Amino acid sequence: MDEILTNWLLGLIAALLAVLVLDSTGQPFLDPLAPVANVLALVTFLAFVILTGAFLVYTASFRNE
Repeated sequence: MDEILTNWLLGLIAALLAVLVLDSTGQPFLDPLAPVANVLALVTFLAFVILTGAFLVYTASFRNE
């Protein structure tokens, strides 16, 4: 399961980097990819928020009362 999450997140990051590279090449290449870039950015942000929250809950479970 860890490998699946890692590969998924790395794939999202690679896709976002590809969009950034295409953005630097010029507008005609980026126009068709704008909706895809928005979805990838949203999914990456939500994955980061969920993983951060899960990590905080996990670390809080070790706190002594």
